[in-house]
Formats: sequence, structure tokens, C-alpha cells
Amino acid sequence: MIRGSDFNIRHVQRTDLAELIPLLTSTEIRGEYLPSRLTSPTEIEKMFEKDGISNEKFERFLIVDFSDQLLGTIFHFKSVPYFNAREIGYIMFSSEFRNQGVATKAVKLVTRYLFDSYLINRLEIRMDTENLASEKVAIKSGFKKEGVARGANFVRGKNVDMNIYALLRDEA
Repeated sequence: MIRGSDFNIRHVQRTDLAELIPLLTSTEIRGEYLPSRLTSPTEIEKMFEKDGISNEKFERFLIVDFSDQLLGTIFHFKSVPYFNAREIGYIMFSSEFRNQGVATKAVKLVTRYLFDSYLINRLEIRMDTENLASEKVAIKSGFKKEGVARGANFVRGKNVDMNIYALLRDEA
């Protein structure tokens, strides 16, 4: 568990699945900037049974308050095979927890965890160029904009441009 001052970050537990699966399979909660393609509830259960949704390629954490209420999820994965890097993604489950600094604090905690635990030199956050809230999270977390990947993601029937932000180990 990664302890924060306002919340904790922990792995998914079996008892979380009943609440987590509907959150991960809701296009409304995903918002307008994430792909609308969903993973089936059965597939999520299979991933949990296989490795707890935590493996070398992809690790999902839950952001929980001190009473263990699910606030959001933060995850990291190897996006480009030949990069010495991990990409970080996050979703706040309720608008009540958005714009409160939770995602920024979670990114900072996971950034520290990753640089302390993995032999990596680079972390990335990518977001739709119109997702200003996510861009603020990256900036406030110390990530620097490196450019725009044109037409890099397919969201709600159209190709969208993605901002690329990165943080190197010696900048953290």
C-alpha cells in the first residue's frame, strides 16, 4: 500500500470487484476523453483471477479514502516496447473527487513508487489535447510537455490528437 496524506493507493482486492467492475465498464465514468471500447466484466474477473490485475506489463491500483471508499484508479504500463519507460493513467470515479487535487497527489505518489521500485528512466502521461484537467495533473506533477501525437487515439468514432508529457528520473 502507498500511503498518502489524504488517501491510500492499494492493489485491487477480490472484495472490490463487485463495486469496481461497474465503474470500469461505464462509458459515463470514463468520460469524453477515453476510448469508449470497454472490457467485459468477465474479462476483468479473469484478469483478477490470473494475477490480481498486477503484472509486469500492467499494474492497476485503487485510490481509496481512509474508510476504503473507492475514489479512483491509477495504473501504469509499458506502452512502447523499446522505451525505458512506463506510462501512467488515472480515472477519478466521481465528479465529487475531480478538481480536488486527488489525481495530482496520486500521480506524485505513484511516480515516487515507480522510480524507487523499477529500473526505469522515464514516466509518461498522455491525454487528449482537449483534456485540460488531465493536462493540469501532468504539469502539477512535474511532467514536461514533449509534443503532440497527431491522430493517435480513437475516441467516440474519431481520431484525436494526444499530448505527450514525460518526467525523467533525474527531474523527479
